[in-house]
Amino acid sequence: MNVETYRALPLLLLFISAWLTSCAAPAPRPLPPPPPAARPLSEEELKPLERVSLAITGHDEIPSPDGKTVTVTGTVANRGTKPTRQVVVHVEALNGDGVIVLTGDSEVTSEVIPPGGTASFSVKLENRADVDRYHVEALAR
Repeated sequence: MNVETYRALPLLLLFISAWLTSCAAPAPRPLPPPPPAARPLSEEELKPLERVSLAITGHDEIPSPDGKTVTVTGTVANRGTKPTRQVVVHVEALNGDGVIVLTGDSEVTSEVIPPGGTASFSVKLENRADVDRYHVEALAR
């Protein structure tokens, strides 16, 4: 062999090794992991959802003896399944067109209203001739 053949030999070996690796079969794909072990099923008792549901069960408008004020009184009922705290009654005096002309707020007489329980409220407003009716709603914070 001559010198040039020895020089070309590494290049020839590199070419042959590249050719052999490109002809090799691809590596097998790994097996998928086994599925997780099944957890046993168990039942647990769920508590019923507690909710607050307030209703104004009645209200009256009582004018003062001098006719300058009107006191709106009534009862708030808790029809929900959870005791209520911080109940505020909001009263709106409306004119004949339904426009609010006066508002007032009052906390109820009981700090906590249990489910099925009631509490009283009283809101004093100015007695105005343009007031046609009152809108009363209870809010729990």
